[in-house]
Amino acid sequence: MKKTLLIALFIAVAVCFGQLVKAQNPSATSQPVTVNINLTDAISITLGAAPTVNFNYTTAADYAGAKTVEKAAHFTVVSNKPYDLTVAATAAFAPAGGPALNVVTVTVPAATANGGTPVNNVPLSTTAAPLVNNSTATTGATYTVDYTISNPASLLNLAASAYSTTVTYTATQR
Repeated sequence: MKKTLLIALFIAVAVCFGQLVKAQNPSATSQPVTVNINLTDAISITLGAAPTVNFNYTTAADYAGAKTVEKAAHFTVVSNKPYDLTVAATAAFAPAGGPALNVVTVTVPAATANGGTPVNNVPLSTTAAPLVNNSTATTGATYTVDYTISNPASLLNLAASAYSTTVTYTATQR
């Protein structure tokens, strides 16, 4: 009886060890994957919420000195490379059928130049003029622009009317 019990115990132990050997994990496997980053040069200018600039001369006191209209957050530039900014007017300021005049200068305060070099007091003209040179690449540089009429005497003897032009800002990657 001891023999039978010993044989039964031996068989039970062999079955247990046999099951442990069969419970092994399968082999691991791996495969490489290529990840690409495809870049394209990109640049854009987005105007602020209220881009129109209005100089109002409604009283005699308005003609007595220089006037500046500051446009905070006037436009935003996004560029993946360094860039330059220029400004140009499509035409001289003029009412319908009236004389043309060039009286406004444009300035980007140095604090908003995004690492570039601002050009001070750029007169608006129909020829593109540098406004900021060598700005750094950016995911969103916001520019404040000051529009100034420094000599209101140039407005004397003009008919009461709205004088306007369109100003275009151009960002060009370096």
